[in-house]
Amino acid sequence: MNPLQQFKNYFIGDILSKTDDVFEKVKVEVLFSFTIFFLITNIPYAITSFSLSILHITLGVTSLAALACVLVILKKTQNITWAIYFYIFNHTVQNVAHFLMSNGVLKMAGILFFLLYVLFGFLMLGRKWGIALTILVALGFFIGTYNELSGFSIFRFPPKYADPQDITIMRYFVIIPLLLNVFLVSQFVKARGEAELQIRNQKIKLESNNRDLEAKNKDITDSINYARRIQHAVLPHEENIYRNIPLSFIVFKPRDIVSGDFFWFHEIDRDNYFIVCADCTGHGVPGAFMTVIGSTLLNQIIIENKFSSPSAILSELDQKINTTLKQEKEGLQTVQDGMDLSLIKVDKANKEFIFTSAKRPAVFIRNRQMQEFKGSKASLGGMRMGEKQFEEIKMNFREDDIIYFFTDGCTDQFGGEKGKKYSSRRLKETLLGIHHLSMAEQKQKLENTIENWKGNSEQVDDILVMGIKF
Repeated sequence: MNPLQQFKNYFIGDILSKTDDVFEKVKVEVLFSFTIFFLITNIPYAITSFSLSILHITLGVTSLAALACVLVILKKTQNITWAIYFYIFNHTVQNVAHFLMSNGVLKMAGILFFLLYVLFGFLMLGRKWGIALTILVALGFFIGTYNELSGFSIFRFPPKYADPQDITIMRYFVIIPLLLNVFLVSQFVKARGEAELQIRNQKIKLESNNRDLEAKNKDITDSINYARRIQHAVLPHEENIYRNIPLSFIVFKPRDIVSGDFFWFHEIDRDNYFIVCADCTGHGVPGAFMTVIGSTLLNQIIIENKFSSPSAILSELDQKINTTLKQEKEGLQTVQDGMDLSLIKVDKANKEFIFTSAKRPAVFIRNRQMQEFKGSKASLGGMRMGEKQFEEIKMNFREDDIIYFFTDGCTDQFGGEKGKKYSSRRLKETLLGIHHLSMAEQKQKLENTIENWKGNSEQVDDILVMGIKF
């Protein structure tokens, strides 16, 4: 690396390395170049000023000091904005001083320096600063013109303060602001070209990444859609339940393609059946895995092993979830998932049912009077905290009695005018208000109510509500 490059890197290398913004980099480069250039050109002016007036000496020395401070600010603070402010302040002081010393009479060099001043403001600090500096320059131009035309009635500096025109550097000074204007504009034109190239390359890269993401998303979606087919194949079909329990409905709204809620049904004989409303831990693919496990274990416990006691079924299901997911082994990073569910065994011949639950309530309505079955406070699976008890509620039913089961997806759904949860209170009021309708009408009313409440809000969880009329 050559000495000039090392000198440049010493002052602005760190600040350049901290940004990828093309325009930010060009601002640093331009400010450094202008500062160095004016430092170099101000040295002979400062030396010459010692043979002129005290005002020339002051301007020459303060300009050198101010430009040196710009370099210090860039190096020490690495704050380009404050460095630009300091540079603009110095430029303003110098322009105003020379404007006054020439009694407002602008030569070509002065006009070009003021143009550079305005361009610098626009390109380095933005539109508002550019407009402000333009107004300042225009005001100075009008004041200077009036001062000259009125015989210097506003202000008149003695001739000794005027910049001498017989000094060689002064005669050729007009070239400097012209070249600086060209340099300033060319740097930003170059930066714009680099920025457009950068944006074009980023767009190409982004489009390529988007294509990759779309391909991966399609693969994932296809896999989840296939998982839904498997889940539907494992779980019972709604049509099978409606065929065996004509006076029933199921409102089932998965949050994602696959669901963490599930229902399960088994007909023991023409007079007896089990039905389950379950909510597994999580939703989406993890929840769907749990629904398959839960359904498979219920098949083993009830169909294969012939368990008939609802509370015994839940105890066995709890144990099998622990065993399947290895939750009983201490010191292992095991899966602590589980499920909450309601289970009911119906005996149509004796007109009775037995209800038991793991943390999921049920709502029973008779003669327009509502009764809530709380169920057990323990979930199935997960960390074992002592022995779990699943109480049974045994009850005779009458014609037109109705019982509802639901997971927490409906009650936890945000919506309404104030974005609140739907709540179990609202759900119970809704069920009491529609229980006299046919089951098909109840299902439609409930679906409409949920959708209206949700509105534009996202669905927060899987939703499952089931109703059975005896």
